[in-house]
Amino acid sequence: MTLAYMRLEMVRLLRDPGYLVMSLISPLLMYLVFTNLDLGGQGDGKAALYSMVGMAGFGAVGAVMGNGVSIAEDKPLGWIRQLRLLPLGPVQVVAGRALCAMAVTLPPILSVCLSGAVVNGVSLGIGQWAAVIGLLWLGIAPMAALGIGLGYLLTAQQAQMAGLVCYMGLSLLGGLWFPISEFPGWLAHIAQATPINRYGELSWRAGDGHGPTLLGTVVLAAWAAAFVAFAAYGFRRSTRTAV
Repeated sequence: MTLAYMRLEMVRLLRDPGYLVMSLISPLLMYLVFTNLDLGGQGDGKAALYSMVGMAGFGAVGAVMGNGVSIAEDKPLGWIRQLRLLPLGPVQVVAGRALCAMAVTLPPILSVCLSGAVVNGVSLGIGQWAAVIGLLWLGIAPMAALGIGLGYLLTAQQAQMAGLVCYMGLSLLGGLWFPISEFPGWLAHIAQATPINRYGELSWRAGDGHGPTLLGTVVLAAWAAAFVAFAAYGFRRSTRTAV
């Protein structure tokens, strides 16, 4: 039943071409602009790699936040009421929807990484490429859960505003646009506690040939647990109020 539900949600997501186009074009264009103007601020051979991971992650965050908006838009149509008829628990629904949202992050991740290799000459070993892309995809799971929770709890307009704040604000604070080493000390400490910074750190380190840090993994896992609980709560509440 869970797999059937996931297939259904995937079909519904892929029927929204604007959702795919915006999550694909925006980060790709920003990546090309950032690297050609050296807005990554590093001025050396690592700038293209840093910006590649940052903009691929930025596109992934936008895709999962857009998923939350689509959930909010579904509620007035009675979709939540239909879900109550299925033998699925809140965690199953959240997990299924999160996996669907994560699947839609693959186009921006792959397009930005391809541009990094072809346009900016980012050169990595096969294992490093696999690690960078795989961690960009897997690491977005906490943000996917956050977007789902916002979608279930808020109206479409509220979810759009909240998603935009998370999309732009957390991406900027988390260092996807600029290295947090350029932040004031107090702000850099705050940035390191955000899920976005620890998400990007996974692939930045993989690109440099290093594994994840224990602290970074713990921080990201803690955010993941909190966001999954938030999304499950949002689903339970939405099913209670659905008519």
